[in-house]
Amino acid sequence: MKRVVLLLLLLILLPFAKAESTHSWEHEFDNGYITTQPLLVEDSVFVRTSGFWIGDERPQVSAFEITSGDELWTYRSDTTLQHDMSPLMFVGSGDGVCGSWQDLLIVAWADGKVTALNPSNGELVWEQQTEVNVLGITGQLGIDEDRVVVPTRQGLSTFCLEDGEQLLRVDFEEIGWRNGVLVSESGYHVGTEAGVLYSVNRDGTVSNSSIGDGKIRHAPIETQHGLLIHLQTATGSTLYLNNSIIGNYGYSPAIPLQYEERVFLATSNEWVSLSCDNITCFEESKSTFHSNGEMSMRILENNSVEIWVPSNTPDGGWGVFNRTSLQRMHTTSFDTYTTAAPGFSPGAIALGNDMGLLQVTLFGVEESPGNPSSFSLIEAFHYVLLLSSYLLCCLFFATNNKPRLWKALTLFLLLFTVAAVPEMSAKWPTFAESEAEATWDTEWPEEWRDTQIVVIEIDGKENVIGGLNGHSNVYELTQAASSSLGISTDYEDQYLGLYLLSFNGTEGDGWEFTLDGSRSNTGIVDTAIDSDSILRWRPA
Repeated sequence: MKRVVLLLLLLILLPFAKAESTHSWEHEFDNGYITTQPLLVEDSVFVRTSGFWIGDERPQVSAFEITSGDELWTYRSDTTLQHDMSPLMFVGSGDGVCGSWQDLLIVAWADGKVTALNPSNGELVWEQQTEVNVLGITGQLGIDEDRVVVPTRQGLSTFCLEDGEQLLRVDFEEIGWRNGVLVSESGYHVGTEAGVLYSVNRDGTVSNSSIGDGKIRHAPIETQHGLLIHLQTATGSTLYLNNSIIGNYGYSPAIPLQYEERVFLATSNEWVSLSCDNITCFEESKSTFHSNGEMSMRILENNSVEIWVPSNTPDGGWGVFNRTSLQRMHTTSFDTYTTAAPGFSPGAIALGNDMGLLQVTLFGVEESPGNPSSFSLIEAFHYVLLLSSYLLCCLFFATNNKPRLWKALTLFLLLFTVAAVPEMSAKWPTFAESEAEATWDTEWPEEWRDTQIVVIEIDGKENVIGGLNGHSNVYELTQAASSSLGISTDYEDQYLGLYLLSFNGTEGDGWEFTLDGSRSNTGIVDTAIDSDSILRWRPA
């Protein structure tokens, strides 16, 4: 019996010690979620948040000290009210024809602004405004020597890195979404929502060609055989090489990733490894996997590579692939829907998810006397007390001193609980519900109580329907309510899933919903509802 009790105490203590070693630090963003790859540059981690913004909430870019997790600075965009999806870009100092520039963190926003920030303090170096068509900039930027190349919603601009002077501007007929730009020897290449590929020479000459009936939502991939495009279609996705079909795949393709002679693809159905030999590009392997986001690559000390792919599912996690197959799933205590690729440096990895949780893990980092340690003297003293109380429990149990045993056991459990609270808090946001409550309108019919209710605000007027039952997610309930109210809806399958474009043809600056008074971190198809939920739609 004594051995059993001692073993149980040891088993309680060991998981706690393990939990302390799983990661270095984490940060929870209260406003929005992380949908683009964190950047790790020297001693800093740069992260941006995204979402629909109401009230005083606004998107932001934050910098953290990589070892301690201390926040260094935060830059807020006061005018952005839509999803900010354009990946962050770090540009090292240099000089060129148009001038010289310092280290810059380039941030493109959904309100059409391009900002160049000082990475060390977050101060604005220069800023430029591009056009907005509902949305502004949502795609991946490019660098062409001394200028940044910016694919906008309906065109392309280049700006001098020194002072932001506009050097080139061209307009397209079609609009783009997540329309990253490829910078090549021949110029710049950008796709649109109509499946049209635009090619822009450096002198501003524009040509275009139709790839197919679908949407180009990534920067084209340049191979030795021409441009590779993963086109999103109504029935899935189609892979084109120089306008010729070389494969058909699942829905909602992720942003492709290129490494040497290989190109990696992902959809809601599969992960694909393409090999481009001297003849053509062809599918070499395929694994079942669900991802609609970014992928990133980690180069190991032995020069082997790992391809990290976020699993955009309720269970989350990241699939870790070699060049041809899945090797393992990387999981954490806060896994959930994830579209952002991990950020890497030689000694660290940064993970961000759709709950707005950032987790940074350090590998082989030793604290120097000049750097503050994350393990404080208070924590050390706490561990000494924890270990001491455990040893006292063992001593009093062995000597059959029950009164003192219970006192020592009570102290041990108290100390253990206090120590475990931070670890538990990492997972808590996944389960915690907002304190905000849905508001029942006294003018609503009493027979609507305990039923599903929908409020749609159009042009300042509330359209309300209740008494609905049996709908399992926001999309189903919205469709049922719209049909009953005679309101037309228009949807689009976008990067984050199905997206509501308009009610009765009204798009405005986008639409957002709350469910039972709270905003959701998942899409309209993935957000489950209760039998008595109150769903509200309003313009963003």
